[in-house]
Amino acid sequence: MSDLKKQLIKWADKYETPDFIKNDPIQFPHRFIQKQDIEISAFLTSYLAFGKRSQIIKKVNELHSIMENSPYAYIQAGNFSGFPQSKKKFYRFIAYQDLYELLCSLRSYYLNYPDLETALEAEKATHPVEGLQKLFGHIYYIPSAGSNSASKRLNMFLRWVCRQNSCVDLGIWKSIDPSCLLIPLDIHVHRLSLNLGITTRKSADFITATEINNYFKNIFPNDPGRGDFSLFGYAINNPGYYL
Repeated sequence: MSDLKKQLIKWADKYETPDFIKNDPIQFPHRFIQKQDIEISAFLTSYLAFGKRSQIIKKVNELHSIMENSPYAYIQAGNFSGFPQSKKKFYRFIAYQDLYELLCSLRSYYLNYPDLETALEAEKATHPVEGLQKLFGHIYYIPSAGSNSASKRLNMFLRWVCRQNSCVDLGIWKSIDPSCLLIPLDIHVHRLSLNLGITTRKSADFITATEINNYFKNIFPNDPGRGDFSLFGYAINNPGYYL
């Protein structure tokens, strides 16, 4: 095994620890026990997971407060008065109306299926990201099916709910094999991958995410998503990470 691959394993071991949770948006779905609460919290949190972590956590905390920290009950009630159909921004370019439409979509799926995992299975998509794009691609800032987007936030959501035996990820979905997950490609993962020579592609798109993911399949064959802790974990803990 190459020195780089050995180093990436060490980074994954170092950063995939319970201590990771307290400073990461994944802390929100960790608050819940019921599957539906976890799903909703995780999906809404991942939807807002762009920008600085501190700002993400601040706005996601506000979102959960509006839902009275009971996501499933809030969705079931269907009274989304906390999110008026207004173009006023809730977080950066995400408007209150965007969240209202997303909540309405979630409610429609929970009215027809026992949970979001079952709604996704019903799509019979070739890949879970494609299924999520079919369910939510009409919502602003969620890529539609067929897009060349890396779909970072959808892949992060899937990492959270699908990876098993992790002290960080929740692993509540059993129908999706973690070996098929795609690494969430954000600026840190992309930049560090370029620095390390894992990819030479300058575009942070689906092809680049797949290329990086394939590299990690050679390290973690059954769990390439673990590579996210190697790259994101190292980068976020070492701000001057140009190697």
